[in-house]
Amino acid sequence: MTKIKEFFAKIKSVKNIELYVALICAVAVVAVVLLSGGKTNTEKSSADNSYISQMEHKICSVVEKISGCGKTSVAISYASDEEKVYAYETETTTSGGVTKQTDSLVSVKGEPLVTKVLPPKILGVVVVAEGADDPIVRFQIVKVVVTLLDVPEKDVQVLTYKS
Repeated sequence: MTKIKEFFAKIKSVKNIELYVALICAVAVVAVVLLSGGKTNTEKSSADNSYISQMEHKICSVVEKISGCGKTSVAISYASDEEKVYAYETETTTSGGVTKQTDSLVSVKGEPLVTKVLPPKILGVVVVAEGADDPIVRFQIVKVVVTLLDVPEKDVQVLTYKS
């Protein structure tokens, strides 16, 4: 018990102890906020990055098979995260000649029922490929990207791989 009293006596003797305690608390709060918020963002963006990575890989593998094309690299930029569409059920009640419709979210085991997941909105695609200096090869690359990603041609840039 005396050791505890001695410890608190030493702490009370430190000048501006309130400042040190406040600083330590502020650092702890910031660390907790950053760590907990970071996990959520990482989980959300990792799903988007996975989809984007898969599409980049798919485009690379297809483009490299085009006659006249060689080594290929693809980068896709996107604006929004994937979007989930949830199931709703409509309940119609009639009372006194007045019909009222109420929509409610369908949930299974406490989780909302997802009917489909829409991929992230793609802003643009850059393809760097050997052989892209040939206009026919460049045209074919653009067509592959437009077909696979359903993006407008104006959002696809094809560049020649440096030698």
